[in-house]
Amino acid sequence: MEINVSTLEGFNELPLVVQPVEAGRCSAEDLVAFISGRHDWLKSTLHRHGGVLFRGFAIREIDEFQRVSQAAVPELKPYVEGQSPRTKVADNVYTSTEFPPQYRITLHNELSYAKSPPTRIVFHCHVEPVDRGETPIVDCRKVYQKMDRELRDRFERLGVKYVKTMHGQERGLGKSWMDHFETNDRSVVEEYLHENDIRFEWSANAALRTWSIRPAVQRHPVTGEMHWFNQANLWHVTNLDERHRRPLLGRCGIENLPTHAYYGDGSAILDEDLDRVREVLWSNSVMFPWYQGDVLVLDNHLVAHGRNAYSGPRKILVAMG
Repeated sequence: MEINVSTLEGFNELPLVVQPVEAGRCSAEDLVAFISGRHDWLKSTLHRHGGVLFRGFAIREIDEFQRVSQAAVPELKPYVEGQSPRTKVADNVYTSTEFPPQYRITLHNELSYAKSPPTRIVFHCHVEPVDRGETPIVDCRKVYQKMDRELRDRFERLGVKYVKTMHGQERGLGKSWMDHFETNDRSVVEEYLHENDIRFEWSANAALRTWSIRPAVQRHPVTGEMHWFNQANLWHVTNLDERHRRPLLGRCGIENLPTHAYYGDGSAILDEDLDRVREVLWSNSVMFPWYQGDVLVLDNHLVAHGRNAYSGPRKILVAMG
């Protein structure tokens, strides 16, 4: 199989684009074989570029994407502890998010608040959007470099405290703890929390409140490069616009929000600090339209992703590990 390797017009590094010369005539199995025979190449390319976009392969079925993901990620993992509403469509393959389409999702590294975040994340365009719905991505090495020095040092010194409140009912505000941990067994949840250094408490109405302190920046385990790596901007109540924030605070109070973030010492993160974080993330992001069959593989430590608002059909699948 002959391929062309390029970058997107206007972007020098992220993502690297790999396309077969005979676009549309190469199958999912061709892509599986290509990735399986080039594990070292994929690893080094992700460390340099942060992401690879495989485009022009005829991938139409969920099980085809699953096989491609398994070639790119040695062990696919479940979305345990994840806060985005998702549907599992195959073993460890999910819809990317079912957050209402009219809202933009700010850039973040997947499960960066977890003790052991996934190393790679793989996206697939199953149904091509007709109106917006891009998945913006950003190199977190660049974010680290561009972040205001004083603000970056504060995050680096203190880390981030993540606080989550999960209801225990069939319906409630946000995801239930059963959905978060993909089990109804409290003992399984508690074992997971203990193993992952997450403190917790149960309330009388079967709600679960958890909190943990994680680094805000990291040194990449292979390349040694410093990079921005946290979800304070997504967890913090200022992620909601004023119209939605005010009634939520009135209903829950600051202590019982579905998610909220503090500096690691428990002090408040100023609104203007997070405004600046979001500004740096978005101003350095890369956006491109999805085409049916696209597969995007990201180094989850080096590259954050988000979602633009959209209308009409759109189905992006995701797997990670």
